[in-house]
Amino acid sequence: MSETSQPKMKRHRYHLTPHAKDETIPLRTGIIPKGNKVFLDEIEIDDDGTAQQTKGQRDAGNYHILANVWLSEFGEERLPGRWRLVTVEPDQDFQDPPIFTLLPPDRSSARSEANLTDYLKKERKKDDRTWLSPEYIAKTLHPLLMAGTIRDHNDLASHINEWMMKPVLEAKDAAERQRHEEFEARALAERERDLAKAEKDKATQAKEEAERHRLNAQQEKNAAEDQWEEEFRAREAAERARDVAKEEKQEVVNRLAEVTNERNQMAQALAKIREGSASGEAPKFSLEVARQITKPWPSRTGSDYMNIGIEATVDDVRQIGSKISLTYLDRSGNKQTVTDFGYHGFVQLVYDYLMSCKAECRRAVFILTYRPDMKMRLAADTMMLANYVNLWQK
Repeated sequence: MSETSQPKMKRHRYHLTPHAKDETIPLRTGIIPKGNKVFLDEIEIDDDGTAQQTKGQRDAGNYHILANVWLSEFGEERLPGRWRLVTVEPDQDFQDPPIFTLLPPDRSSARSEANLTDYLKKERKKDDRTWLSPEYIAKTLHPLLMAGTIRDHNDLASHINEWMMKPVLEAKDAAERQRHEEFEARALAERERDLAKAEKDKATQAKEEAERHRLNAQQEKNAAEDQWEEEFRAREAAERARDVAKEEKQEVVNRLAEVTNERNQMAQALAKIREGSASGEAPKFSLEVARQITKPWPSRTGSDYMNIGIEATVDDVRQIGSKISLTYLDRSGNKQTVTDFGYHGFVQLVYDYLMSCKAECRRAVFILTYRPDMKMRLAADTMMLANYVNLWQK
């Protein structure tokens, strides 16, 4: 070892609390430690500084030391100058002593400096102070501290309040500028409006004269339109009367054709009866042909089935499982057999009614249902509905 070289002093490892790492060191040095460990040498215990603490701090075992602060155990990177640090003996031998805060070495300003960093710590805990980061402390507050702009917690409070009010003041300035621009725009609009009003007054006089002429012409036009509407309504009434008369005439023609057709069918049926009599087969009761007693109406189930009411002579009635089989004489005098759907089981009342009509030699009234793609079916379930039961139950 050369005579000029000096042995390096041993550095003792300490643990940085979040307050020391994120607040006090960035504020007083402008440096944000990368880790939570620092290394001290030339350590001196300051009993007088320790005695100046509060009773609670002394009872907790906190004490002041003066030391050089290095950021690594063997490197050259350190915090500039010599510092006052607050620490305590660790609970376990293997634990590193903590550094609670870092203060300037001057004992006379220790309390004021501690109040400053305590206030900074309290402000950073507020929800709307997320901007008060270690980076902001190092880059903004540290230079202000060095320049003497921030000297104590009152200066720091003023700075924070000013920063918090900055958006409000900017919004106020923007609103003031907008109000001024709107005032100028309104003044310009008023000038233009005055010029436009003078032009409008001239145009209004001409317009009023034209309006008088237009009203006179409109009155004449309205009178002509009223006359035309009266004549049009009279023509419409005459046309409706003609249409009604035409429809009534057509109904008479259609009914005459139906009567003629029924007469022909009855004549054909009578001829068949006579042929049966000539062969010795006398009918047991009247063999009149079927006739329609209602107009067709659509099914109320929403399907494409149509229903129709029929009065006819019953030739035969049978029960086939849950269905009714009915044979009757159709409009041509031919025997026609239909069955019901039997969806809801055997309809006993309809069956009994049809059997009684056959036994008493009287014509039966029933409902048939049909669709263009299928044959007629007996609508026994429909006959039981309250809307139609009066067609066949007397």
